[in-house]
Amino acid sequence: MPLIKLALVLVIVLTSIPQVVATEAQAWYQVAVVVFAQPLDTDEDLLDQPPFPWPSDTREPNPLPASQSGLYAAYEQLRRSRSFRPLLHLAWIQPADPGRINAPYHVGNRETVEGVVRLERGEYLYTIVDMEYRAADGTVHRLREKRQLKFNEIHYLDHPAFGVLVRVSPHTSPP
Repeated sequence: MPLIKLALVLVIVLTSIPQVVATEAQAWYQVAVVVFAQPLDTDEDLLDQPPFPWPSDTREPNPLPASQSGLYAAYEQLRRSRSFRPLLHLAWIQPADPGRINAPYHVGNRETVEGVVRLERGEYLYTIVDMEYRAADGTVHRLREKRQLKFNEIHYLDHPAFGVLVRVSPHTSPP
């Protein structure tokens, strides 16, 4: 009888090992970002911003068609709005290794928006957004935010001068 219990415990332990290993493997995600200008209605001093430090390991995303981004409807709604002006709409697929902050992906149009988006994968998935927006008057506004994500939900990152929508979805394989 004790031998049967030992065998049963071994079976349970050995069958659970592949599940533990599988959760520690690299995962792939589809990331979608929309950046938009919004009416600036604040008396907050937004001019004393630290300089933007470009990470040395920044990667250029391989853009997906806009219609596949998961934020296409939100982008179109912003485009039709009288109050908001969309500046950028971008989506890509990227890996995220467990237990670390992953490589930054460049998000920008070289004119009004420049920044990076990173994924951090641990017990939860986070996005780290560091973005600059150059307004028409030459003022540079900066948004830096880390946000815990829920898959397939639209997350709104707010700055008085501009906003960022982020949506992250699991993806089955590399692009």
